[in-house]
Amino acid sequence: MSSYKSTSIIVVLVSILCYIYKLQISKEVYPPPLKYNQLTTPGDQIETIFLESWYDYVKYGFGYDIYHPISHTGENMPSDGNPLGWIIVDSIDTMMLMYNSTSLYKDEFHQEIMNVESWVANELDYSVVNAEINIFETTIRMLGGLLSAYYLSNELNIPDSTPQVYLQRAIQLADRLTPAFSQSQTGIPFSSINLLTGRAVKNHQDNGASSTAEFTTLQLEFKYLAYLTGNVTYWQLVENVYPPLYQNNDLLSPEPFDSLIPIFTLPDTGKFSTTNIRLGSRGDSFYEYLIKQYLQTHETLYYDLFRHSMDSVKRHLVGHTVGPSHLLYIGERVNGLQHGELSSKMDHLVCFLGGALAMGATQGAPIDEARTAANGFWNDDRESDWEMAQNLTQTCYRMYHDNEVSGLSPEIVVFNDGTHNEEITDKNQEFYVKPLDKHTLQRPETVESIMFLHHLSSDPAQKQMYRQWGAEILDNFAKNTCVDCEVDNHRRYVSLDDCFVQPTLKRDNLESFWLAETLKYLYLLFDDESESKMTEWVFNTEAHVFPVLSSVELEKLGLVTGWSI
Repeated sequence: MSSYKSTSIIVVLVSILCYIYKLQISKEVYPPPLKYNQLTTPGDQIETIFLESWYDYVKYGFGYDIYHPISHTGENMPSDGNPLGWIIVDSIDTMMLMYNSTSLYKDEFHQEIMNVESWVANELDYSVVNAEINIFETTIRMLGGLLSAYYLSNELNIPDSTPQVYLQRAIQLADRLTPAFSQSQTGIPFSSINLLTGRAVKNHQDNGASSTAEFTTLQLEFKYLAYLTGNVTYWQLVENVYPPLYQNNDLLSPEPFDSLIPIFTLPDTGKFSTTNIRLGSRGDSFYEYLIKQYLQTHETLYYDLFRHSMDSVKRHLVGHTVGPSHLLYIGERVNGLQHGELSSKMDHLVCFLGGALAMGATQGAPIDEARTAANGFWNDDRESDWEMAQNLTQTCYRMYHDNEVSGLSPEIVVFNDGTHNEEITDKNQEFYVKPLDKHTLQRPETVESIMFLHHLSSDPAQKQMYRQWGAEILDNFAKNTCVDCEVDNHRRYVSLDDCFVQPTLKRDNLESFWLAETLKYLYLLFDDESESKMTEWVFNTEAHVFPVLSSVELEKLGLVTGWSI
């Protein structure tokens, strides 16, 4: 063997050993220490909580779609083992927003953004996923997260970032989701699709019916992508779901639906397969995306549809407790509008509606400006929406505040309507919780509405009240959902099986919306600069940030609403 070859082998071996050594060192020093002794603002605290959760995930589960913070294990969601980027992609824009505003963790957030961008560029490949994936969840989390990362990396001028990485991945994913629309007779997509083969699949349950909220909560994402690419097909596919929904069910007629949607729809006919009407799971974001499409594109059709639905909510679904607070709640009509009574059950998910009503009423302007706007858009309907937004958000806050054990809201409550409330023994009690509903998933909807109402309120006392509510909820999340609570740099946060016992019963899971939504909305609540963004941004249902689009530019691109009522 020549001396040259020997030297070369030695150099390679030394390089490998050095690389292994560096990897070992990096594991020992990662994560970098957090600055607990420098926390002076709620924003500092929220950044630290985010990084505690994030660093734990990166150290023990980076790349996995599902992560278990207690056991430090994880797995991917597709059955073939390929990743979707569930936690990573869902979290990117939160890091970007925090990077933009932080005074403590500039370098830390920048490093994590660069690491994530590299993973998206080199490890994430939707074309190889040979498994059925849910179209709705993948659109709002992955497509939404990629598009938001593209927008914010440009908007915030993230140093060293290559925004095109995110857009390229978004296009790749969208093109593998769109066959689910074309394989349906009505244009209402099937529930799932195999990203590798392009085969769309109906829901395996509920007689193949699609969740009504799911196929009507794809529009913000595909419309923004249509704007970015000029591809009108994206726009048309997500608009085409509405004509069969409205026309085949006579949805706007007072009977039987009065602009309120049952929660399941048959994709082959566009007809509802149930009479169950609610604004909780499988119903919620249908209404959210009506008003948000109006805010995103200025298409007045969607405000009109939202108006019809909200008037009907007030007629058919609003109730008040018989307790001393007379709390407003949004109930359910399990057997439709013509049969049975209003159920006083309300999911935490319904708490999104306060923010949606407030944004729809004011169009993102502070309330005093909206009421006196030169174009005179303010009217009694908007005033009613604003009042209802405040009242419902107060109810949602009480779902936290009235829990004297942990200060956290359960997943579902049943309000005291004076009937069928056998579990309520104290007439002053506003609600009760069934045993199977005592879990909490660190959901975002209440702090979402609190954030919007803070920024849109004009009264300083009200604005301060909303921040106090948010601070209380943040503190209770921090105290009651943490693991290894007393150990700095090892603390992480999980869902709870029961939020009415101490110590709280913890679940070994990290919900991606804890990072994508809950902490983001809390962060923006305490960020004064974000108030001016309420007229410039629209948030998708996973809290991903999109810009409000120019109606002039949309028209130039041929991106206009192609149906009417």
